[in-house]
Amino acid sequence: MINGVPRILIIRLSAIGDVVRVLPALHALRARFPNAQIDWAVEPKSLDVISGHPMLDQCLVFERSGDRWAGIRRFWDFCRLVRRTRYDIVMDFHGIIKSGLIARASGAPDRYGFSAPRSREWSSLFTNRRIRLESDRLDRVAENLALCAALDAHNEAVDAVIFVPEEVQEEVDDYFDAAFDGGKRVVIVHAPVDRPEKQWPLEYYAALCDLLLADGRFEVLLTWGPGQRNVAEHIRNKSRRKPETAPETPDLKHFAWMVQRADCFFGGDTGPMHIASAMGTPVVAVFGGTDPVKHAPMRHPYEVLYAGPENPPRRIPLEDARRYLRMITPDAAYDACVRICS
Repeated sequence: MINGVPRILIIRLSAIGDVVRVLPALHALRARFPNAQIDWAVEPKSLDVISGHPMLDQCLVFERSGDRWAGIRRFWDFCRLVRRTRYDIVMDFHGIIKSGLIARASGAPDRYGFSAPRSREWSSLFTNRRIRLESDRLDRVAENLALCAALDAHNEAVDAVIFVPEEVQEEVDDYFDAAFDGGKRVVIVHAPVDRPEKQWPLEYYAALCDLLLADGRFEVLLTWGPGQRNVAEHIRNKSRRKPETAPETPDLKHFAWMVQRADCFFGGDTGPMHIASAMGTPVVAVFGGTDPVKHAPMRHPYEVLYAGPENPPRRIPLEDARRYLRMITPDAAYDACVRICS
């Protein structure tokens, strides 16, 4: 600590949606410690969520390696980098063995983390300021802010910022102005997901696109991420009215501004959904295999479509998740999009 000003390290390495949901905690910490050095340990895939953030001093990027021994060497090199900075406070929002080891390697005298069961893989052994959550069904943003509350840091408004450079904004704005009629509302439909228990049927997505386009008030933009274009093209081919397919976005900054320009985002429990909410875009989110209480969008307005039990088990079986998802019809999704856009 220099002149009473702490050095603080946030640890949330991945995934994209979880990194997004730590942003309100960053705002809380900066409000509490306006002159502190606040850094963030992150992996490359999620870096665009936080890079350039006006409340961060620097991002420490841990790059994985496919080779086991090279990966171990990289990890310990990263831990040594963290230790050299001599942090006073470490906030482990991730709660896995890797983040716990980074926290311990920092040598920080105050290492905040969650108690079990929120912490996993014995990561709580490496923190010395453990926070027990009041409920195991808090949403992720509330969990992260509970960790900050231990430092008397608060964010009642759930402020969050994803920094997008002006040149990226201009590039995306040019595309939107050329692609869409300014008199209609643009609904981004993002179908690809990484996990099958989150996948709303693709034929339902196609039917939703047709309903929105037939309405006459909406344009539809199908978005996709690396390696996912075939999903968007499949939906377009299944749709009678042929919605617009988004161009490849070079990074998450481009995607963030694309959803910021839209009037509504529709999709599952994914990183892109959480980016849309952070950017202030109204969201309709369809849930099946994850608990919407824990993983709902961070900001209103949003609407969650979920047909499962009110108190789902911690792990929803895949067959049940698929059944719940199929119970949410394209008509129900269309009605929710109309409501959220009105």
